[in-house]
Amino acid sequence: MKIMFILLLVQVSVQLQCDKTIIQGTIGNTFSIVCTYKTNQFRFNKKYWCAGDSRSSCKVLMDTDGFSLVNYRDRAHIIDAVSRGLTVHVKDLQSDDNGTYWVGIDKIYADIMVRIQVTVRNEAVINPSVWPLSFVEMTCWGQPVTFRCRSERGTDVRYTWYTVGHPNNIVLHHATDMNFQCSNSTESTEFFCSAYNDVSRQNSEMFTVQHLQPADQGCMYLITSKTLSSYECIRSTTTTQTSENPWNSATASDITEGQNDTMSVNRTVRFSWSGLPLWYECLRWLLSLAMFTVVCGVHIWTISRCRRVQGKHHKEI
Repeated sequence: MKIMFILLLVQVSVQLQCDKTIIQGTIGNTFSIVCTYKTNQFRFNKKYWCAGDSRSSCKVLMDTDGFSLVNYRDRAHIIDAVSRGLTVHVKDLQSDDNGTYWVGIDKIYADIMVRIQVTVRNEAVINPSVWPLSFVEMTCWGQPVTFRCRSERGTDVRYTWYTVGHPNNIVLHHATDMNFQCSNSTESTEFFCSAYNDVSRQNSEMFTVQHLQPADQGCMYLITSKTLSSYECIRSTTTTQTSENPWNSATASDITEGQNDTMSVNRTVRFSWSGLPLWYECLRWLLSLAMFTVVCGVHIWTISRCRRVQGKHHKEI
C-alpha cells in the first residue's frame, strides 16, 4: 500500500510542479505561484485554486473557466499560460488568508493536486519617529505641547508612552499622541514612545522634560532631544501671565500658523526686557516715531502760517 502511495506521489509531482509550496507573507503584501504541468495531456483541463486541509473537501476559490468567489475576485486571479505555466496571484493579504491551499488540475477519477501552505503575519515595526504637533517654544510660556509617535512600517501597530523609571519604566499613555504640560510632573524627567505589534517592538529616542520654573510661579519648561532643535527661554524679572495677557494668545496663534517656516529657520524664543515680545516693542517704537513726526510737521506748518499772516498784516498797515 505504501509503495502504491509513493508511486502516486511521484506521478503527481511529474505531472504538476510548483515553484514554491510554502508561502510566508505579511498583511497587505502579495504572493505568486508558478506551476508547470504536462501540456500535451492537460492543456484543456480546468485548473483551480482551493482552500482547505483536505484535498477531497477543499473549497474552490477560483478556476481557469472564469469562476471566482465574489469577495476573492478583486484581489486574486489564476492564469493558464500553457507552456509558460499556471500562475496563481493573490494580493492584499489578510490574516484570514492563513491556511492550507491546493493547486489542482481537474481529471477524471482523481484530480492532480499540489499542497500549498500559506502563513500571513503582521509586518514588523521599525523605530518610531516622534515630532511636535505644536510649537515647542510655547513651553517657555508654560503652554501645553503635543507630540506624535508613528512607525513608518508595521501593521496593527499600537503605541505607548513611558517615563524612564528605576527599576521599571512607568506607563504614561496608550495612544499615538501625548500631551505635555506643567501638571504632568513637577520635576525633570525623560520619556519615550514604544511602537509594537505581535511581531516586534521598537522604542523611539529619549526626550527630556526639564522644568525651569514651577507651575505656581509661572511655569516654564524645556523639551529637548538629539533630533529636536535646541531652544532657550529668556525671561524678564516680570512674570508673564499666560492666561491673562492677550499678547500670549496672539503670539501663540502666529507661531502655530507659521511653525513650519519658523521652526526650520530659528528655534529660539526671545523676550524684550519689558516682558513683551520683541516684535511688539519694535512696532511700538515705530508708531511713536511716526506720531512724533506728524506732531512736528503740524507744529512747523502752524508756525509758518502764522508768520505769513503777520507779514501780510504789516504790509497792509
